Amino acid sequence: MNGFFSGIPPARDWFYGVRTFAASMIALYIALLMQMPRPYWAMATVYIVSSPFLGPTSSKALYRAIGTFLGAAAAVFFVPMFVQSPYVLVVVIALWTGILLFLSLQLRTANNYALMLAGYTLPLIALPVVDNPLAVWDVAEARTEEIFLGIAVAAVVGAMFWPRRLAPVFNDAVSKWFADATTYSLKFLSRDVQPEEVTALRMAMVANFNSLELMIGQLPHEGALPQTVRNTKELRGRMIHLLPVIDALEDSLYALERRTPELVEKFAPLLAATREWLAHQDADLDRWQALKDQLEALQPSVEALQDRKQLLFSNSIYRLGEFIDLWQDCRSLQDAILCERQDSWRAVYRHWRLGRLTPFIDRGLMLYSAASTVLAIITASVLWILLGWPDGGSAVILAAVACSFFASMDDPAPQIYRFFFWTGMSVLFASLYLFLILPNLHDFPMLVLAFSIPFICVGTLTVQPRFFLGMLLTLVNTSSFISIQGAYDADFFAFVNSNLAGPLGLLFAFIWTLVARPFGAELAAKRLTRFSWKDIVRMTEPANLAEHRKLGVQLLDRLMQHLPRLALTGQDTGIAMREVRVGLNLLDLLAYTPRVTGAPNALLQQVVSEVGEYFRACLKAGERLPAPAPLLMTLDRTRRALNGHGDDETRLNLLHALSGLRLALLPGVEFVSSADSEEPLPDGAPL
Repeated sequence: MNGFFSGIPPARDWFYGVRTFAASMIALYIALLMQMPRPYWAMATVYIVSSPFLGPTSSKALYRAIGTFLGAAAAVFFVPMFVQSPYVLVVVIALWTGILLFLSLQLRTANNYALMLAGYTLPLIALPVVDNPLAVWDVAEARTEEIFLGIAVAAVVGAMFWPRRLAPVFNDAVSKWFADATTYSLKFLSRDVQPEEVTALRMAMVANFNSLELMIGQLPHEGALPQTVRNTKELRGRMIHLLPVIDALEDSLYALERRTPELVEKFAPLLAATREWLAHQDADLDRWQALKDQLEALQPSVEALQDRKQLLFSNSIYRLGEFIDLWQDCRSLQDAILCERQDSWRAVYRHWRLGRLTPFIDRGLMLYSAASTVLAIITASVLWILLGWPDGGSAVILAAVACSFFASMDDPAPQIYRFFFWTGMSVLFASLYLFLILPNLHDFPMLVLAFSIPFICVGTLTVQPRFFLGMLLTLVNTSSFISIQGAYDADFFAFVNSNLAGPLGLLFAFIWTLVARPFGAELAAKRLTRFSWKDIVRMTEPANLAEHRKLGVQLLDRLMQHLPRLALTGQDTGIAMREVRVGLNLLDLLAYTPRVTGAPNALLQQVVSEVGEYFRACLKAGERLPAPAPLLMTLDRTRRALNGHGDDETRLNLLHALSGLRLALLPGVEFVSSADSEEPLPDGAPL
């Protein structure tokens, strides 16, 4: 409730509240007119489906229709088959819910809602009719019709009355990301790195980045053109590279300042020119080309890179060039999206490891979440059967809904408690309406007036993210608990008996979650760290470049899940980026190693092998170990052995990859000694 009464919502939020309330009343009126058995389901569905934006409303309407149909069909199929064996039916319902929940967790776009809804629609329809299985068809048919009615009304009203497109919100989020990314980049380019400031900016960039995925999936539902959608995906694919690229640039500049202070002045004009270029905030190709030419003019010859200092200087130029190309691509994509250009977009950052983002999915944790939900449903159902409570099925239903809704969260218990609190408040609000207000109403217009002020005010607050869950639950549950019918027929004891079961089911789900899932973001962060190590180990094993590239983009996707959890648990987010950089530099070594032969080829393969052994040792020990001295010596021998082998491009890329790998393995200590045989080792960091 913190901040509940602070500030007045803007006019457009009030309009959304009025529009949604009008749609819910239209759906309720049509359902009453058609004499549907549970017209309040149509009213509640309007609030569930509605969104201030056209795309989310259309997508949720479609996926709710699909999920409801699948769940209703499952109820009609399973209930007659297993109704004579209640415990078997309970297990079937729990497994259906758990399996579809597990499948929905594999999807990170809006279409996962269809599978999750299909999962918990089965208990919603099946459990109330276990004592009268012949009614399952009627209940399934009624729920499907009423929900389809609510979906249709919500979609039509939302599309007709000043619909808001999601595209401007997407563009605003992208602009916010660029603002944070510009400030973040300037901190490093100006050599003014304050850990607290850059960490806050980094987390803001990650939060904005993660919000884009769901919006991109909903843009086609509001008519976004195919090339525009492709451009949004390309933009997100390049955004994800920026953090490790800037981190690599920072490491190279730090090493350059400490090892070769005489070359820092030579590099300073490049940083100044880059800062000036960033300030233009456009995608002008001429300015980009001029800056690239300035970088190329200072690039040492390949022969000069045998000198360790020149290699550090060249690596800094290379990392700065990567950043400039990546930023140019991001800006040009932003411009193409804003102008809705439909011609093919051309990239300037053309790296072989760039590929379609491969979503990382922790199937082990997801399977545990789904299994926990299955056991919760079975346990709650057994308690219901043993107690013989006629209305206890409502407790099982809401327990299933709550466990499904929040299964993807690291710590779902607080959200389930909120579900419990607002459901309890809904019972109170529904009782006030049912026993104090509705007995004094005699026609539908009076009913609309009685609902108007509270439902419009609460509906308006659903637009604000901090109030969304509580206010939506209040609207949906109050509508359901009042159970509006064609004629007034209310019994206080029947109301209390049936509607207290829901909050008790949520209380059970809350306690169950505290017991079954006592861990939070700490466990998820540890697992993500180990998955990163395993992927690096897999990169060192025989495979083709396509398989290696898939591991690389999976590393990047995992990074965006890893950083928020590390920040939440107070851990160093930089370590995760270094491990991603180890993987990306390994990919470069793997790509160019076949182009050289003889001793350099053998040494490069030895580097790859020793990196794999190092991360295997980390996995075995369960903590980050110091980089082994033999690996560092192999890196130096390989660098020296590349002299005179392969063409200039191959040698340059291999030397940069070796330098980047060394910097990623030895954070901030490259400058400790001026000799080539330095062996500085950072302390091991336990998970």
